[in-house]
Amino acid sequence: MNSISKQDARKILKTNIQKLNDREELESAILKRLFPLLQGNSNIITYVPDLQWEVDVLPIIESCPLPRPTSFIESRHSAKWYFPKVVKDKGLCFLRPFSFEKGPYGIFEPIGDEEISVEDADLILVPGLGYHENGFRLGRGGGYYDRILHKESVQKKTIGFSFSKFFPVPFQVEEHDVKVGKMITEFQIHSFFD
Repeated sequence: MNSISKQDARKILKTNIQKLNDREELESAILKRLFPLLQGNSNIITYVPDLQWEVDVLPIIESCPLPRPTSFIESRHSAKWYFPKVVKDKGLCFLRPFSFEKGPYGIFEPIGDEEISVEDADLILVPGLGYHENGFRLGRGGGYYDRILHKESVQKKTIGFSFSKFFPVPFQVEEHDVKVGKMITEFQIHSFFD
C-alpha cells in the first residue's frame, strides 16, 4: 500500500468520516468494546470530541456535564474523568471539570482546579482522525498529544478509536509521532505494545 502525506490523509478522512450513514450505531459498538477496559480504573483522561470527525466517547461517562446529541448508552462508568485544556507555553493540562467553556479551537474545555498528569492517569482516551497499521495516531495537526504522550510508558496506557472502514491509514509516519497502546473499532481491539 502506498503511503500518503498526513495532510492528504487528514483531508480524505475528514471528507469521508462525515459521510458515514450509521455512525451512531458504529460509535455505540465501539463504546461497548471500550467499557470492559475501563473496569478497575479510577482516574481516566478523556477528550471532548469534535463530533464531525472524532469518535464520541462522552456517552459512556457518568454525569458528563455536557449535553449529548447521541442516544442513550446503557453502560456508564463512574471514574474520575479528566479533560484536556490548552495552556499557553505548557501545551495540554488535564482537569476534572465542574463546568466547560469554549476553548481557542472552538472545542469545549474544562473549568476546574483538580489536575492530573498523564503519568498518574490509569487510562488515557485520545482523539484521532485515523491510525496507522502500527498504531501511530493521526491527529488534527497541532502536535499537542504527540508532545505530551512521548514516553512509551504513557503510550501503553492510551486508547484510540476509529471506524473499521478507515483503518489502517497509510500515512507517512514522522519521528515525533506517537503510538497508542490500543485502538478500538466497532469490530476489534487492536493492541500495539503486546
